[in-house]
Formats: sequence, C-alpha cells, structure tokens
Amino acid sequence: MSVRTNAARRVRRTRDEHGVVAVLVALSMVALCIAAAFVIDVGKVRVDQQQNKSAADSAAIAGVNGLVASAANGLNPYTGVCEALQYYVASSGITFTSKTWSDGSGDPLLPDPDVVCSSLTSYQESATCQADTPSKWVRFTGVSTDGKTTVRIQSGYEVNTGDWAEDSLPALAADPGAATYGGCDQVGVLVGETQPTTLGALATTRLASAVRSVGRYHIGPGGNAPAMLLLKRTGCPVLSTGSNSGGSRIRVFGKVSTDGSTSQPGTIHADSNGSGCSGGSNANIFLGKAADGIVAFGDPKTGDPGQITSVAAANGFGQGVGYDADANVFGTTAIDDAGLPGTATPPSGHDLVTRSPVDDRYFTAVKGAISTAESTVFSTLDAGNAAAKGYIVISNCSPTAAQLTAKGVTSTSRVFVDCTANSGFTGSAPIVATTVVFNGAVKPGGNLALPNATHVYVFGDPGNDAMSIGNGSGFSMHGNGNTASSVCSNAQSGASTDKAVLVIRDGDLKQTGGSLQLCYTTVIAMGGQPDGCVPSTSGTAPTQTPCAGDTGDGQLSQTGGNVDWTAPNALDATTDVDGNPLPAAETAWADPDGPEDLAFWSESYGGNSNPTYNMNGQGLLHVVGVYMTPNADPFTIGGGAAQTLSNAQYISSSIALNGAGTSISMTVDPNAAVTIPPPDFFLVR
Repeated sequence: MSVRTNAARRVRRTRDEHGVVAVLVALSMVALCIAAAFVIDVGKVRVDQQQNKSAADSAAIAGVNGLVASAANGLNPYTGVCEALQYYVASSGITFTSKTWSDGSGDPLLPDPDVVCSSLTSYQESATCQADTPSKWVRFTGVSTDGKTTVRIQSGYEVNTGDWAEDSLPALAADPGAATYGGCDQVGVLVGETQPTTLGALATTRLASAVRSVGRYHIGPGGNAPAMLLLKRTGCPVLSTGSNSGGSRIRVFGKVSTDGSTSQPGTIHADSNGSGCSGGSNANIFLGKAADGIVAFGDPKTGDPGQITSVAAANGFGQGVGYDADANVFGTTAIDDAGLPGTATPPSGHDLVTRSPVDDRYFTAVKGAISTAESTVFSTLDAGNAAAKGYIVISNCSPTAAQLTAKGVTSTSRVFVDCTANSGFTGSAPIVATTVVFNGAVKPGGNLALPNATHVYVFGDPGNDAMSIGNGSGFSMHGNGNTASSVCSNAQSGASTDKAVLVIRDGDLKQTGGSLQLCYTTVIAMGGQPDGCVPSTSGTAPTQTPCAGDTGDGQLSQTGGNVDWTAPNALDATTDVDGNPLPAAETAWADPDGPEDLAFWSESYGGNSNPTYNMNGQGLLHVVGVYMTPNADPFTIGGGAAQTLSNAQYISSSIALNGAGTSISMTVDPNAAVTIPPPDFFLVR
C-alpha cells in the first residue's frame, strides 16, 4: 500500500513540472523577443546614422566647394548653404514639408523660404559672411514630409560650441578653423532622425539619432607665387600689353629660390569669371595684342611649364573671352625667349583665389601698424603735446642742418615736424632721427634723407599729395648700412630688426621726377580713414568705394625719376620643403614694424582716370617685394621702356601696360612672395 502511494505521488509531481516548463518557455520567448527587438532597433539606428552621415558628409563638401567657387563677393553663406542643401536633397531623395531660413543666431531672415536657392544671385549681392558675426551667417532648417528627419545646414559655422561630445576631445577642441575666417570658412550639416521602436510602447516609443558633418575651406601650404595676381571678378581686360605692334610684352620667368630649396615656373592668375567680356576688341581677360605678348616661362629647375590661369577658363571660356589668341598668350616649357615657343599651352582654369592668401599673411601686421599709427600719432599727437610725449619739435618747414643739430637731433631721437603750410615741408637737410612725424605734407626742395629712420608718419593733406617728389628733389629713408653701390640691397638684411615702416594718413604718394629710395621699408597708405580702409573680412572683392563709401586718397603715382624700393627682408627661407610656413616667417609676416617682403599696401581705388595708380619708371626702377593695391583698376605700367623686376609681386584688380615700347619682365622668388596653392576642401567633423 505504501509503495503504490509514493509512486502515485511521483507521477503527480512530474505532471506539475510540465506546467512550469511551459511558463518558463513563454517567459523566455518574451525576453528573446525583446532582446531581438533591441538588436533590431540598435541596428536600425546604426544604419540610419551611417546613411545620414554619408549624405551629410557629401553635402558639407559640396557646400564648402560652392561657398568659394560660386561666391560673387567673398565667402557667401547663401551659396554654401544652397549647394549643400541641393546636394543633400539629390542624394537622399528627401522632401521637406517645413522650411525656414535664419541667421546664425536663429533670427528669421526671409519671408519666402522657397525662392532662396532658385534666386541665389540676388542674395549673393548683399550677403558676404563676416568673421565671428552670426548675424551675417545663414542657416536653413527643414523638416521632412514624414516628420522623421530634421536637417539643419549653416554657413558660417562654429565648431567647439560644446553641443557635441566630440568637441571636448583635445585634438578637436584645438581645431576650430582659421581665426581670420571666424567661422566663414565652414559649412555645417546636421541631420536628426526619429523612428518608432520595433515593439512600440513595450519599450521606448521612439529611437533618435543625430549626426553632424562640417566641411572647411582652407588654402594650404605650397603652390606657386604669381608675379601678377589679378583680383577683378568680372569684366575685361584684366591684363593687357600696350600695343598691337609687338613692341610691348609681358614676360614672367621661372625662378629658383634664393636659398635653393625650391623653384617654380612663371605664374599669372586672374580671378575674372569671364562675365561681361563679350563683344569689342578688348573683350578678353588676357590681351596679348601680338605674338608672344604675354608669356609665362617654365621652371628652370624642373622643366614644368609656365602657368597662366583664370576662373573664366575653369568656367569653360577659352579664346575670345579668356584670351585673344593662342600665339599671343600662353605658358611654355621654355625658360627664356631663346627657347620660344617651346611646348606652349593656353591659359587654364583655376578656382577663385581672392585676396585671402595676402590677407591671411599680412592682416595682423597691416592692421596693427595702422592701429598704432592712428592711436599714438594721427589722432593724439600735435605740436602742443609732442614735446611732453618725448618728441623734439621742429616748427620750421625748411630747417637747416645746423638748426637740426642745435635742436639736439641724434640717431636715437624722435622728431615731430610741425609744418601744415600748403606748400608742405620743403626741407632737404638730413634728419638723422629714428622716428620722424610730419604734421602736414612732404614736398622736399632737395634730396631729403632720413638714413636711420625706422618709423615715419605723414599726416599728409586730405585730397591732395601727402608726399610729392619732382625734378631736383628726392626722399630716402632707412638707407644707412642697407645699400650696395648706392642702391638698396637685395640681400637678406641679416637682422630681424633691420626694417622700417612709412605710414601715410591722408593723400597720395606722387613722383614726377627726382628720386625715391626706401630700403627694407613697408609703405602703408591709409586712404584718409582711421582703419586704413582695410576690410574686416579676408578675401573681399575689389570695390570702387573701399574707404567708408569713398574712393580713398592713398594712390601711388610715379611718372618719372628713379625708384629704388625694397621690402623688409630678414629671411631668405620662409617655408619648409613641403611649403609649410616656418615659425620665424609667420612671426615676421605679422610684424607691424615692417612685415617681411611687403613693400606697399593701399586699399584706395584707382581707375582709368584720376585717382590713379601708375609706375612708369623712366629712370632707375628697382623694386622688390609685394605691392598690394587690390582696388587699382588698372595699375598702369608705362614709360616706354623695358622694366626688369628681379623679385616683385603685383596684386591688383587689373594691370595694363601703357605705350608701344613698354615691356616688363618679372621673376618671383617663391620663398619671398605670396603663393596661391589650390584650395583644399575637407571634412573636419
């Protein structure tokens, strides 16, 4: 009896365990389903992120490419955003039910968001990105038709805002973009997406993902230094010789750097895109006018051909707009006239360069020199307080050497010359001081020498000539120990302090004869404005009213006499073998007391009639350095003579030779001039 009872109990216990297993299996299936759903959801998020990141990357690159290549006036934020938006829509197939446009701070910009990209030109004309100024940036925000995706595209754009975890990483936090651009060099594309979960309300109801891509425009190291960089964006001609007879020619030769580390072919570049060049005999960007009129010669070291480039050629314009004839304008493998024509090639395409390479190098120095001149001299110094500020005051428009000696003027003195008469300072006795301030215009009656001067300031005469040199007169500065055979030395100066700066507040620098000698000296013409008319943003287009809505009065006019003018030259080498700037060069370029290799800077406008820029060089013409006249249209070179410039670089809106016999030959040391490497477009986030 007992045995049977125990067996029965075991049977009943077994049957009870069958039910427990069923429950455990059911519970396990739920857990497995949740785990599977979780895996599916995580996978879905990853796929969404990968797809969105790929589309955002491509859009950011397209946007930053369009930002520069299609900009009509500097780095245009509408162009960058629209190029990125159109590329994103085309690659993703997304449509938007909601579109808004705002500035970088989120404030609304436009009442009709549907017409912006289809009417881009009208917005380009009035919108240029301004560094560190969100009110001058552009942001598009769109929500997809299905409500799942939100896209935000912005230019300018700041990284390192702290909104993204990656920005706190040391490598990324230290890479916000070029300070000169202040966000204008970047296009940001941000994509956020939400999706329902696989199991809906059993878990979180929506899954969210967000990605960001940031493209950056950057002019990197390397590249060639053009003898002529022509900044005019539209219209023709941009570079022209002086006659159809073949007696006027432009020659740009290749050069091995002074230190032998690098070399380059002859190079000329024009930013003109070819618009406005149809019809008429002058409807060409490069106007050679006769056979071999404009020639860029090859690299004497590598054999690479000379380069003549333009934005117009990149836009498909060839002969008839880009240049007048194959035989007249070309680059060649020949290194001199004896080898012509060599292997000749017509002008080729290049992206828009703008003045950015010059600005990026010299903005700090030029703005610093102008700020110092304005704050310590032009707006604060006068005859009444000069003595109290440590100046020897000369209240005489034509002092003798004995009078200067009696005043105690030595090579360490600072001198304030108080002469506001209409005829200006007419003295010719040497002033041996280190710093000389002329309160008024300078019009020497003889040869005025400032042999030790490292800082010269000229108040000038608004609307007239600040400095005027004619037959029988001359002006020289910083020549003591800096000449060779009475001419400014071309050699490395040997000391980083051996440089000088001449700042002119109001009026032109005009020479009709006599002699002008400026050794290792930078001249800055402020155009009558306290900021020197220098734009706040790198890369702006040439303008006829750069000086507070006026043309400015800081032109350079040289129609006769001798010119002997060299820029500061403390360094022979400024880059490494890869084209990266050396630290010593970056410091020297930023020095307001004489920026390395910069000879002249003036923002004032000059057209075909007065006010004008010209350099005729009927006597000695020895000029070395970078001549920055971005609004000269044209800078005229004339005089009916052959000019050979051993290491000068002209940067102007346009350049024209004047006269049948006027020819110019130029070589540029790539280690002593501004280079124009190809733009680099890349992702930084």
